[in-house]
Amino acid sequence: MQVQQIINQMIALSAKKYEELAVLKNLSEKQLASFSEQKLDAVEYLLNEKDKIIHYIRKLDDAFLRAYDTLKEELHIESLDMISDMQVEGVKELKDLIRKITEIIESIISLERNSYGNASKIKNTISEKIKEINAGKKMTTAYNVKPLRTPSYFIDKKK
Repeated sequence: MQVQQIINQMIALSAKKYEELAVLKNLSEKQLASFSEQKLDAVEYLLNEKDKIIHYIRKLDDAFLRAYDTLKEELHIESLDMISDMQVEGVKELKDLIRKITEIIESIISLERNSYGNASKIKNTISEKIKEINAGKKMTTAYNVKPLRTPSYFIDKKK
């Protein structure tokens, strides 16, 4: 495969990954808002959608890594930094895409950390309510005396 074709393939894969990451970021923002509004049904849907996108991004990453390995073999290089010395068209565009991808991933990580904080707050609130309910159950059973249930015995009245 020609070097230029490999670079073009890597650019196309990176562009598609960037688009998918933008969608993922949008879903993460919606998830953060849903946690803030305590709409847990919406969170479940968003998590399922995000899972699908992440699965697709993994496939793109695998294809990118295969192309990258092929490029390294063709040019006998160790990293993309070494290719900048060579006159290959599209390298600057590829590096710009990788920089954009890194930036959007960092913003997604920040959103996810905020979502995690909100999820922890909701979990703590729910666990406190469960403790209150259990304490209420114990108090209710303490005041309602149940009759003792003794097993039935057969008494032989013949003598």
